[in-house]
Order: sequence, then structure tokens, then C-alpha cells
Amino acid sequence: WEDPDELIEEDKDPKATFERHALWAAGENKLDVFAAIVSQKPAVVHAIDRDGYTVLHKACYNNNLPMIRLALQYGADVHARTNMGWTALHSACKWNNAGAAALLLQFGADANARSDGDQTPLHIAVSVSSCRETLATLLMNETCDPERRNNSNETAEQIAKRSGPSFPLFAMAHTAYRVETGMID
Repeated sequence: WEDPDELIEEDKDPKATFERHALWAAGENKLDVFAAIVSQKPAVVHAIDRDGYTVLHKACYNNNLPMIRLALQYGADVHARTNMGWTALHSACKWNNAGAAALLLQFGADANARSDGDQTPLHIAVSVSSCRETLATLLMNETCDPERRNNSNETAEQIAKRSGPSFPLFAMAHTAYRVETGMID
């Protein structure tokens, strides 16, 4: 199991550059500061810290939906990865931020993105006991594949069976419920 939060160090001078200031603002939930910076220098949405976290990752683990929307409007990459291979969707799932997860999925985030440890956002969500809403958000997404296995050869459902109350949610993701009607709009 990997926990990238254990490796995060604080920036000693977060206002030294626009990029570092934007990352700080996202991490500290300072929407007004971030909005002012991104309006002056839109490319800050692509800034990364030493661990590979972007503004979008930080806004997602804080569940700051207005900041997430703003970053996405300025072209933030929903597929950007940290040094451990986490996407912003992994971050949203780690902190049970269903609203952030839903917004990222609307903007094309990969529901099956694999981290360096082969953890998908679904694996991350199921490993956190309070993540029922986020888990439901993922499972209702048509692209989410609950059969994906991590580097321990486990599906998220197998993890849920042994570790938490979220196991019944997997019934709604059962392949029998994914029916193609063949109807044309």
C-alpha cells in the first residue's frame, strides 16, 4: 500500500514564484489568491511540486470545487500524475471528495488510472472506510471497471469484502446491470 501524503514536505518559501504561490494557494484552500494568480499567469495550472502534485491534485484533496472548476477552465490536466503515479482522481478518492471525483470524471478523468502500485481510484476509495459516496460515484461511472486488480492481485471488491461496510455498493456495479439496449437516439 502506498500513502503519498507521508512524503509531502512543506515549501519553505511558497510565494517565491507564481507557480509555488499557486500550489500553496491550492493546498491552503485560498481560492481568491489562486484566482488572482491564474488570471495573471494561466500556465500555473501546470505547476508541480517536488512530489509531482499539481494545483488540481491539491484542490481535489481539499474538495474545493470552485478551485477545481477554475483550474480545469484554465486547462489543468486531469491525467497529470504525481511521482507515485496518482492522478487528481486518486487524491479526491483518498479524501472522500465525491463532488471533486464527479467533476473530474465529467472532464474526462480516467476512472481506471493505475498508480505505480497499480491502485485505481476505486481501490483507493474502498480502502477508506468513510468513502461510500465517492465509491458510489465511481461505481456509477460507465467507464469504471471494478474487475481491475492491483499489484496484490486484488480487486477493489475483494478489499471491500474484508475491510469495510462498502461491500454492498458493488452489487450495483455487477456486469449484469451494464446492459446495452442497442437503441439509437
